[in-house]
Amino acid sequence: WVTPTFLCNKVENHGDQGFMKTEFALAFNEVLEEKQLPKDVIQAAIETAMIEAYRKAMNASKAQEVQVKLDFDTGDVKVFAEKEVTDMITDFRTEVLLEEARLIDPDVQMGDLIFVESTPENFGRVAAQNARQKIQQMIRDAEQKAQVDFYSRQVNEIVSGVVQAVNARGATI
Repeated sequence: WVTPTFLCNKVENHGDQGFMKTEFALAFNEVLEEKQLPKDVIQAAIETAMIEAYRKAMNASKAQEVQVKLDFDTGDVKVFAEKEVTDMITDFRTEVLLEEARLIDPDVQMGDLIFVESTPENFGRVAAQNARQKIQQMIRDAEQKAQVDFYSRQVNEIVSGVVQAVNARGATI
């Protein structure tokens, strides 16, 4: 597994804007190549893990709609949370002031739900640490599904192989 520096939205002490783009692209492509999985599978795993990391970091409800936008060229991560438009905020996690909401959508009214960028300040580092395990699990699941799909086409055929390892999860042939 590649250290998830590509999940960070800021690079410290590098000064070169191209560094993050290069690091992110290299790490992302390395995972794609190493795992032999489609790009959309890895992208979905990263986005899902980032949403879960946001929910954990912000103690957000599962009922609240959350979206993550990843820029795979720059490595930038933005989190958008659905919030109710109100005139007084009692919970910053679920509510946004009418004036702020109108900067996003001028036609929004009181009581409407709107997606507002809600990326926490230190989210890049925190999310990378929290998301790594989830991403690894999702990649393992996708790899296992790819193997099952491949070998399910060979049902009722004789195949040969070498046992490489046996563990609690099964045998690797």
